[in-house]
Amino acid sequence: MKKILCIEDDIDIADVIELALEDLYSVKIINDAIGVTDIVLAFMPDLILIDNLIGLVEAGEVIREIKNNAILNNIPLILCSGHADIKSIADRMSVNDYLEKPFNLADLYAVIDKVLLAEKIPD
Repeated sequence: MKKILCIEDDIDIADVIELALEDLYSVKIINDAIGVTDIVLAFMPDLILIDNLIGLVEAGEVIREIKNNAILNNIPLILCSGHADIKSIADRMSVNDYLEKPFNLADLYAVIDKVLLAEKIPD
């Protein structure tokens, strides 16, 4: 079973994501960015869903931390945000894709499937 790590500080959104994905994936939810590298190393997810703002920490900081680790830098990332310019933010952060909040479950499943499928297709 593929593993998905969700970094989301909104408990309600995190709960919805966990409920939506738990039958399809092994899901781990974290609600802050403290010790994120250690958590990612311990869980070794196939995909990370990350909110643009995790408390007072911007996703870019967390993404840089993950990308700077040679063991973790190939894990695909999906940025989640309600920001009006999410596409530009996602492009600047070099994530694999983005999910605009509010989202419906079909969009959540589609973006995850798209990113995980892309990881299987050789260049």
